[in-house]
Amino acid sequence: MILEKLVVSMFQENCYIIGDEESGVGALVDPGDEATRIVLAVEQTGLEIAQILVTHAHIDHVGAIAQLVEEYSCPVLMHEEAETMLKQLPTQALMMGVKFGKVPNVDQYIADEEVLEVGDIRLKALYTPGHAPGHLAFYSEDEGIVLSGDALFAESVGRTDLPGGDMETLMRSINERLLTLPDETRVYPGHGPETTIKNERASNPFLQGGGLP
Repeated sequence: MILEKLVVSMFQENCYIIGDEESGVGALVDPGDEATRIVLAVEQTGLEIAQILVTHAHIDHVGAIAQLVEEYSCPVLMHEEAETMLKQLPTQALMMGVKFGKVPNVDQYIADEEVLEVGDIRLKALYTPGHAPGHLAFYSEDEGIVLSGDALFAESVGRTDLPGGDMETLMRSINERLLTLPDETRVYPGHGPETTIKNERASNPFLQGGGLP
């Protein structure tokens, strides 16, 4: 499996390039900004981008999608509940004081526990709202990884003070959908360094000693 992280924009957001080495099929997860830099990084991998996967529709995670769709002519996939926020991108940009261009279209909705295929890589979508409406994480049991978006970070959790955020919902999502994954699962979050489920269960101060027993 190919998995590369690019830290983009003033928000220091993690965009991921994932791909199946044998087939050469790839996907982008949360391309938040710097489309040209993302394209150059994809070229280095030799992957053919077949889809763009979105954990949630905050501007720092979707800002480069429209440009990349023009580049790759690929579908954009996200949870149905995230689309309303996606359509509010001009308002988000105004609130954040950043420029924003075209609002991308959503080509396919992703359901909870739906399995997505990137070549031979299988990603299960985990519905993890609380930070934002329609938030998803993408879990590969075979690879032992989860792309957690802005639900779970290294020793932190997603903020809940933005529209659609709710701390009780977020904690339930983390405890029931993420901390139940195997200890050795590597967590690739939407911001900051990678971690593991074991580390977060043991040392994340927001999880009060590890959530579920």
